[in-house]
Amino acid sequence: MSAAADNLISGRQILRTVHDLYAGYREPMATLGKRATIIRVEATAHDPVDWQARADASRISAEQKVANFARIGLDVDHLVLPAHVTPAQFAAAIERANADPAVTVIIVQQPVPARLRQFVQDIAPQKDIDALTEGSDQQVCATAEGIWRVVQPFSRDAPAIAVVGARGFVGQGVVSRLSEHGLAPLLLDLGDDLGAVRDADIVISVTGSPGLISPEHLRPHQRLVVDSGFVPLPEGGVAGDVSPAAAGIPQNITPVPGGIGPVEMAVLVERAIRKELKPNLAPWQYSGRPYQRRSSPAASARTAAVAFPSATQLPRQGRTHAPDRPAHLRGGQERDGDRGHQR
Repeated sequence: MSAAADNLISGRQILRTVHDLYAGYREPMATLGKRATIIRVEATAHDPVDWQARADASRISAEQKVANFARIGLDVDHLVLPAHVTPAQFAAAIERANADPAVTVIIVQQPVPARLRQFVQDIAPQKDIDALTEGSDQQVCATAEGIWRVVQPFSRDAPAIAVVGARGFVGQGVVSRLSEHGLAPLLLDLGDDLGAVRDADIVISVTGSPGLISPEHLRPHQRLVVDSGFVPLPEGGVAGDVSPAAAGIPQNITPVPGGIGPVEMAVLVERAIRKELKPNLAPWQYSGRPYQRRSSPAASARTAAVAFPSATQLPRQGRTHAPDRPAHLRGGQERDGDRGHQR
């Protein structure tokens, strides 16, 4: 992502700060002898290109989880299952992790093939720190929680907020967090006109559609743009939801890579420490960055539809970054955005 250096919010710096904050927990955690199990299904060279890209993003995410869990004193089992794994074999891998008292965390990397999705619900709820199951103690996934932590210091004077990909798995979690704090975001998804994002003070995009947010959607008044897209490219590198040509426009933006992915990891390590060592551990907080307010964001939001009438729609097909989630999380819609990468 090309952007002015002074408008980038470094997720990597946030993650480093969180690890420094929790450094004292590493030795007690290691003494416990606990483990995290991360289960991932490989793609094949014969799979569709978009599925291969999503599988590659899953690999990157898993590798980052391995590194970050190890840093807080957890051993990690990274189980890479072949594309032809049977439902019985997949279910057995989850059951072994459920039954092992040393395993404290189980994460199934998304996407998984359709024939395997139902078995994700078999994860023991007390070991599900990423809200993959209905019974999880966590209300939202770590990506959504991380996005909220970044957004929070920019949202204190109730600005206009737009969430692009609001009906997706991550998007639903983001909307839930915003609503809990009295914020009413503009919800945008499949087939919606994206013109209104131009008048938002905060834009959150979780679609995994490379370059969807272009210069025509962003304005210098926007105090924050959160890009949670992460799509590995065939020629190398990765793409986010925000076009590189637009990244320098808003006052603050999370880059890809190095933005929301590391923040997600910071949430996961917090949850693991809280689960095993300190149930009352206070959430880490991001202090934010300077921004300039507009005089009347609410009034501007009310006129957004007529002020920007041209239609720019989310594509209905060809979404390369939509992870597969259990049916209870879909809400009748295909879920957008991906979770868990060093974005």
